[in-house]
Amino acid sequence: MNIEVFSHSKYKNSPKPGDDMLLIIPDKVYAVFDGATDPTGASYNGESSGRFAARIAAQTIAGVAMSGSVASLTAGDVLARVSDAVSAEAIRMQASHPPSTTAAVVFDLGDHYRLMMGGDTGIRINGREVHQYHKRIDAVSTAARVSIFTTLLGRGMPGDEAEMTTRSIIFGGVADAVSRGIVSEAEAEASIAAAAASAGLQDQPDVAREFVLGGIRTQQGYANRSDHVLGFASLNGKDMIMDGIADFTLPKSDVQSLEIFSDGYLTQPSGVRVADWEQEFARVEALDFHKTAAYPAVKGSTTREFCDDRTIVSIFRP
Repeated sequence: MNIEVFSHSKYKNSPKPGDDMLLIIPDKVYAVFDGATDPTGASYNGESSGRFAARIAAQTIAGVAMSGSVASLTAGDVLARVSDAVSAEAIRMQASHPPSTTAAVVFDLGDHYRLMMGGDTGIRINGREVHQYHKRIDAVSTAARVSIFTTLLGRGMPGDEAEMTTRSIIFGGVADAVSRGIVSEAEAEASIAAAAASAGLQDQPDVAREFVLGGIRTQQGYANRSDHVLGFASLNGKDMIMDGIADFTLPKSDVQSLEIFSDGYLTQPSGVRVADWEQEFARVEALDFHKTAAYPAVKGSTTREFCDDRTIVSIFRP
């Protein structure tokens, strides 16, 4: 199998690293980890909490892959090791924001592959079959963001300013933005209604309301909560909810290609090469730069930043 790899931080022209991390040990393991962005901007020995969470996850998975015990471990066992290691590093680093990461892993076990995923980093098989967990809470954030961004842009606010202001509002909570006079109560209600509709929560509008008003700063409170409709799987030191975990095997004879990608790629190309992924990324950027129309997302691009970090590991037959 051939291997192609590409990773780019969200920053267009800055040496500052993003929060994605990849792992390749040929004939052993291939993986991508997407650390959660630390909205506080804190740095720990030059790393964000998301980046060190992804790094610790990669180191832990490497240890599991080299131990020879992969076949005897459950997905819960493996991901618990990752989660515990991330938690221990957070304590050691005295992180002020709870660090967390996703994981999409392909273990090479001789005559077959074992695919294991926790969170919304995806894997595509043979250029067709996509496995990716989508968080309902992101649908809420995305719809609220699109509503607020459209409002600010409609006032004549320049695109970059509108995007960065919207990010601040969606993070800090629409209630705070109303109290500071940035958006009106009517505009806030419009964003909540859009969020409820997008996430299929019309019959539970208070669920969308609570999160939109509180903002993404409250999101960690929903991590690994199986008792809440907005609960999502996260490798953050707590027991993961199984809804966000996938674990299955594939005979190597059935596999022509495997692509592991972070959610900075909003769509997938028809081809499996890195050049195909980058061409598709450029198409999406050109068609929906602000990520409010054809390809809505939790964040949009600006002249200085892409909407997210992006990483692709492609393994394919020549």
